[in-house]
Amino acid sequence: MSASSRKSLFPGRSLQVDMSPMIDLVFLLLIFFMVSSTMITYRQDPNVKIPVASAGKVPGLVQGRVVLNVYEDGTIKDEAGKVIDPAGVEDLMRGAKSADPAVRLHVRADRVAAHRFVKGVIDASAKGGVVNVIFSTHVTDK
Repeated sequence: MSASSRKSLFPGRSLQVDMSPMIDLVFLLLIFFMVSSTMITYRQDPNVKIPVASAGKVPGLVQGRVVLNVYEDGTIKDEAGKVIDPAGVEDLMRGAKSADPAVRLHVRADRVAAHRFVKGVIDASAKGGVVNVIFSTHVTDK
């Protein structure tokens, strides 16, 4: 049926397409993708006072990191706040490495934490197979 013959079947009425179902579908798809996508963030523990650096850059990608907080007394906590020991760090890194070969360790060490505590975390991470390390610092403006 041609367009001219369709117009003759409904004299006085114009042909229109109802956009409401399409708009509803777009909103449903938007909600679906918002809910199903993973929000990639990490929590920062405000109790860890990270050191100040004169130079540095903010790493762009948050995905693929294992964040460990090292406190002044040598306590190590993961991103969820669970206390772990160096052997636990090694196991955690081994599991993270098997899940994502490009995983990185993100160390948030307290500015007054002894270097031996941080070194212990890095050594345990290396034993677990993760050797790419990111250190958190505050960068001063010059």
